[in-house]
Amino acid sequence: MHASTAKAAASAMPESSVDVVHWWRQKNLRTLNLLLIFPLLSIFTQGYDGSMMNGLQAVESWRTYFGEPKGSTLGLFNAAYPIGGLCAIPFLSFVCDGFGRRVSLATGAAICCLGAALQAGAANLPMFVVARGILGCGTVFLGSSGAPLITEIAHPSQRTTATALFNTSYALGSIVAAWTTFGTFRIDGSAAWRIPSAIQGLPSIIQLCGLYFVPESPRWLISKDRSEEALAFLTKYHAEGRENDPMVQFEYNEIQDALAYERSIDRGSWIQNYVEFIRTAGNRKRLFILLWTACIAQLSGNAFVSYYLSPVLTSVGLTTSLEQTLINATQQMLSWVSALYFATLPQKIGRKPLFLGSLCCILICLIGITTGSAIFAKDSSNKAAGGAVVAFLYLFSPAYNLGLNGNLGLYITEILPFHLRMRGQACYQLFATSFTLLTTYAFPVGLQNMAWKFYLIWLPWVVVEFAIVWLVYPETKGPSLEEIAEIFDGPGGSGVLNEKVDVEHAEIVGGEKREGVHSVEYAK
Repeated sequence: MHASTAKAAASAMPESSVDVVHWWRQKNLRTLNLLLIFPLLSIFTQGYDGSMMNGLQAVESWRTYFGEPKGSTLGLFNAAYPIGGLCAIPFLSFVCDGFGRRVSLATGAAICCLGAALQAGAANLPMFVVARGILGCGTVFLGSSGAPLITEIAHPSQRTTATALFNTSYALGSIVAAWTTFGTFRIDGSAAWRIPSAIQGLPSIIQLCGLYFVPESPRWLISKDRSEEALAFLTKYHAEGRENDPMVQFEYNEIQDALAYERSIDRGSWIQNYVEFIRTAGNRKRLFILLWTACIAQLSGNAFVSYYLSPVLTSVGLTTSLEQTLINATQQMLSWVSALYFATLPQKIGRKPLFLGSLCCILICLIGITTGSAIFAKDSSNKAAGGAVVAFLYLFSPAYNLGLNGNLGLYITEILPFHLRMRGQACYQLFATSFTLLTTYAFPVGLQNMAWKFYLIWLPWVVVEFAIVWLVYPETKGPSLEEIAEIFDGPGGSGVLNEKVDVEHAEIVGGEKREGVHSVEYAK
């Protein structure tokens, strides 16, 4: 699969006058990192949605209002969300590449505000389902634009952690939704579910207020022949106003070289540009990785925890609204804490080991959930079996977050060169949304008809996922964004010089920067 390896030599690291270790002491870098909070909120809405739907299934007034939805009807409530996302995908590249990352984020946030308002005011099932479709449409814009913007504006030495933190707001949104539904389930009447539905629009309102102050991507600016603005951004935020800073000049020239090369291979047609994914071995590999990563993200048994925790808990004897909403809320807190910590690991450990370790842990959790559920199904008085299921449900989120939260968002962003980045994000969203649609509609039907035996399907499947990642995924820890193209396309594939420095991983020890040489695998 990887026929040869070559070493990407690093010349002397460009000296930067900015102390990125104590970044909070640098006025402009501190401002930039604080402004990253607004695009970091992009996945908050998705996390809120999954946890809210988990919580609402345990709220009696919601079940009564909509006629005790089960099986395919319950699946429709959740499937409307990815269906709306599918409608947004054809417009992602047009909006994000044509008008900028910030405009795309603002578009998604505005759509989510509309969806949350309609959902909170839903008078019947069709209105609730349509509102969820609108929310799904908006969150696809947010999810596809937020990570590229963070990747492209973060300081090179902080890019890995900043991008990995992107998906952690999913767990934060889950916490807010879980405790909101826990706090409102006692309210009589429809306010018990309308209040959580309305709050879903809050992060989008915050984003709309803050995006005005967030700088645009310098890579996008250069792609629109606004090079002076791009250089001004790099100078201000990456070097505290020092235009001649060696790292700023390196970044600027590297982006210019890469985009010049990408313009030279542009096909001039959006159809032909999408076809670019199958023209070369490197791009075909990127496309397969996008497909398989979307599969792993949605088809690793995580729908049990994300959307259908209530039926799973009911199957092991935990049936009250208090028990289910409390477990949902506390489980989400563990998920968020683990996601924050694991977001710091890709830069230390690498991407591929985290993928593999996460899948191993997920498999162990699924085995525990399946075994405990099977024992409880035979003997409902066996509280230990039910307790074991709950314990492994708690552990599932940290197992997933280890490699499929921040690490996943980072990986699918950095393997795509700039000219393919938004089209690649659109492809990933298409794959992920399709898999989400499958799981959200099929899971409640499977749980209703097969009970605990439905879990058995996912055990061998996770083993298959592990094997494909082991065989196909290259490690991307080390090179800068432009240099990662050489891992897939070979020397010169990025259009930049073969000898480059590792801007991302400048190691600062005792005030000195130390450089390393990285081993890079080339796809054949």
